[in-house]
Amino acid sequence: MEIFNVLIVIGLIHCSIFFFDTVFKTCSHFPYIYFLKNTGLEVQLMRINWFTTVFNRKIIKWGMDRSKFWTAWFNAGAIISVIFLPVVMIAILRATFNIWAAGPSTLDNKNTAILLEPMLPGIDMPFNEIGYYIVTLVACTIVHELGHALAIVREDVQLYGIGISLVFTIPIAYVHMNNEQFVSLPLRNQLRITCAGVWHNIILAALAAVILLLSTWFWAPLYNLYSGVYVKNILSNSPVRGQTGLLEHDIIYKVNNCPIKHNEDWYQCILNTIHQPALGYCVKQSFIQEYDESVPSIQKNDGVVNCCTLDSETTGSLCFEYIEGPQGAPLHLPPHSCLPARTMINQSQNYCQASHECSSQDTHCIKPSLDNVTKIVQIKRKMGKDVLFFGHPADIYRTVDVSDWVPKYNFLNPSIPESLVLLCKYITMFSAGLAIINVVPCFFSDGALEKR
Repeated sequence: MEIFNVLIVIGLIHCSIFFFDTVFKTCSHFPYIYFLKNTGLEVQLMRINWFTTVFNRKIIKWGMDRSKFWTAWFNAGAIISVIFLPVVMIAILRATFNIWAAGPSTLDNKNTAILLEPMLPGIDMPFNEIGYYIVTLVACTIVHELGHALAIVREDVQLYGIGISLVFTIPIAYVHMNNEQFVSLPLRNQLRITCAGVWHNIILAALAAVILLLSTWFWAPLYNLYSGVYVKNILSNSPVRGQTGLLEHDIIYKVNNCPIKHNEDWYQCILNTIHQPALGYCVKQSFIQEYDESVPSIQKNDGVVNCCTLDSETTGSLCFEYIEGPQGAPLHLPPHSCLPARTMINQSQNYCQASHECSSQDTHCIKPSLDNVTKIVQIKRKMGKDVLFFGHPADIYRTVDVSDWVPKYNFLNPSIPESLVLLCKYITMFSAGLAIINVVPCFFSDGALEKR
């Protein structure tokens, strides 16, 4: 609901601006009219336009310098865009046919490859990344229109100015030129102007993709990758906070018996602890005999067996049972044992699902007697003792924010490379998407002029 509240606020702001604009114009409020005229602003319902000629001189200067380079540049853009057109058309038609042939269920299948997909903050992308969304959209649009403007100047067509329209929340840049001069140009020259925006978007997407691919090498002197995950933030209500819990700046490299190298591993390991049955522990018989504090066991309504006193549970003890069941327990040991959980896990030799997996002599496989939701999660970190969590593993993932980028020095923060990588991902997707949309011959796109 957060996204809808924000959209309502933006809509109210637009309506308020339009209301005051109408009032001031109706009353002939000259300072306001003078302000609009000098700034190039125009207010419409749910839309704000800005047009300026301030950049004309600079664009003309850029376009006239290095004429041979710009000629070759825009010739290459026209050739690439023309080649790109049938490829995109075939890909879109093929994807459309596959979706149509497979039926509506294909749209719900996350594994289905989709060439183009709308990205809306708060719906199919995180709302907290709206800053990247806006910056990327503005940058890709400006680069697109700058390509048109430079090509217009190179072809000696009069450039009136450039403008930006904010349609509700979507920024749209445009270039205003002399259309009569454009139509009178030879088709090859028209094509250079028309394809310039698509060409610049392709180059921008390629540059962002290269930076993204080289980011690992670029940040290698300062950050480690694939060596665990770095704890950036822990929510105040997190169940893993506390004296023996996780700390910010910890480096997690394993959850139970699941190794972690990056963020995807962290998610998958937490998911495994939810879906897989509770793990058992290979514990020596002598340890059980020494630390067992069990009392006559009581079976609760949910099937959980309790063999510990309230005092034992307060000090961190849990009731453990043999994997094979009470009948599989040795005669000289009780079927259920109340053991200190942390000490038992630290003394255990390895994880197990059956006693035959415990290779050492006089070693038994025992598991905690817990309900289907509650699990023991052992979080291993590079500095400090292992963290033991009792509860639903999803609470860990929900309240702990981790990063792939592990700083080599204490004064560094992973947010710097993370932000750059995320921005490059957005620019690559958006710029490539704008190139695809504009190369397609449909209304209000560059492709409509290319087709002509």
